[in-house]
Amino acid sequence: MMKVVLVGCGAMSRQWLDAARQIDGLAIAGFVDLDAERAQARAREYDLSNAVIGTSLDAVLDETKPDAVFDVVVPAARREVALSAFAHHCHLLTEKPLADSPENARAIIAAARRAGRLHAVVQNRRYVANVRRIRRFLDSGAIGKPTSIHADFFIAPHFGGFREEMDHVLLLDMAIHTFDAARYMVAGEPASVYCQEWEPASSWYRQGSSASAVFDLGGGKVFTYAGSWCADGFRTSWE
Repeated sequence: MMKVVLVGCGAMSRQWLDAARQIDGLAIAGFVDLDAERAQARAREYDLSNAVIGTSLDAVLDETKPDAVFDVVVPAARREVALSAFAHHCHLLTEKPLADSPENARAIIAAARRAGRLHAVVQNRRYVANVRRIRRFLDSGAIGKPTSIHADFFIAPHFGGFREEMDHVLLLDMAIHTFDAARYMVAGEPASVYCQEWEPASSWYRQGSSASAVFDLGGGKVFTYAGSWCADGFRTSWE
């Protein structure tokens, strides 16, 4: 039996708990959230009232001694959660993004290596059927080698909550899906990027809801991205 503590009991945690229900030999031993009532409510919702509830990850890890941590916190809290998990010798499965800055990303990776624990980031766009179908088609060579890849993303979700207040909201919380899918489809490795983000006057986000980027993916492949999370009107696909 693998014991897991889930930290971050917001709306996304339901997706994680639904998936966990389908895994034999996995038990949720604890819930952690800054709002203890929210953590308790999530435990009751999933008939896990025996799980340990707390607002301190360190305290819950000390009490439950789990094998792994599920990290579903906001990006700004990711480094603190990761370092705590590795200090308690836990494996870590985390929501995207890996971190909210290159400095924090490097610190998390270094801590995982020192602890000798598995560390994985949920990044599911490369497993979307259409994305994998495009990769197979490009690998076939039917249209030659890919050199120019372009993606547009224009959607206007009103999620509320932390997204409307966070920094770099489009880049950190959504655009990374498209970046990863493009890299996967053309087997590219990013060598450099130029990016500009801005906040349209009509936006309801605090910062960074629109962005454009140009990536050098190596091997003569260039990827351009244009996106907005406050684009009312005819929307693109989430993918």
